[in-house]
Amino acid sequence: MLRDVHLSVADLTPRPPRTGTSALERAAVARVRACVAAMPASLVVQLALWPDELARWARAERAAESLVYNMLAGRKPYVRVRERLAARLGVPTGILARLIEAAPAMLDAAGTAAIVPPGDHAAAGWRLRRGTNALEQAAERVVAREIAAMPAATVVGLLLWPDTLSAWARGEGFTSSAVWAALAGAPSEVVTARLARRLGVSWREMLALIEHERLPVRGGPADWSPGGDGPTLVGRGAPTALADPPADSPPAPARPSDIVPAAPDARVGQAVSTDRRRGARRSPASDGSQLGFELG
Repeated sequence: MLRDVHLSVADLTPRPPRTGTSALERAAVARVRACVAAMPASLVVQLALWPDELARWARAERAAESLVYNMLAGRKPYVRVRERLAARLGVPTGILARLIEAAPAMLDAAGTAAIVPPGDHAAAGWRLRRGTNALEQAAERVVAREIAAMPAATVVGLLLWPDTLSAWARGEGFTSSAVWAALAGAPSEVVTARLARRLGVSWREMLALIEHERLPVRGGPADWSPGGDGPTLVGRGAPTALADPPADSPPAPARPSDIVPAAPDARVGQAVSTDRRRGARRSPASDGSQLGFELG
């Protein structure tokens, strides 16, 4: 009866745990800290909710996922859903409303930090995010606290942002499923080596992120700061080796809450659209699926 059991020494050897101090994990924490003000509200909320999932919360509330994502994109207020989500997050509804209604900051020319563009946008009726909203700060703290517990796909997705794993896979000629499988531990030297090259780390560092044992979720409520929204400096830096965006980054949508710079030379000083109700609809699963929330 043992003839069907095939165990190798590697199968019996305990995997070393992740520590949260590897180059990739530290860079992911730094990238969120530097860019949270430019991230869409749906991604900020998803990070603040982790390890719970925004899609799972929507299903539990018997609310359509598309409704929740449209609410977070500011297309319609959906007041009752907004109130319930704020209650789940443990913040006043006004904190969530300010995250949704303010225009995100922009990425700098290198794509490494969020910046408030020059000019008096207040005169045009815009309130720009500066990374000081309580939910933005909570997202930073959750990532810093739980980075060693997050799936490898989540860590890599944060480093690739505003690009996505799916877009990177297409550019490299891989299927998305092959990339997800490699990040989940299926052996693939080619995918691992190319991801390592894209992120500016060694193949061994990339492999360690995938193969080392994730730590248990530390849990506990996020350290909210309801008194946020005060003035602070937005751009706080990120490793330059991990911040080189691919040449085929998607063009920037017209809607300011979904701003993703189109190319390095077009990022600085890019004008903020004055029509908050225009722009292509974002795929509801785009933020979560790129970071492994559903698949990790």
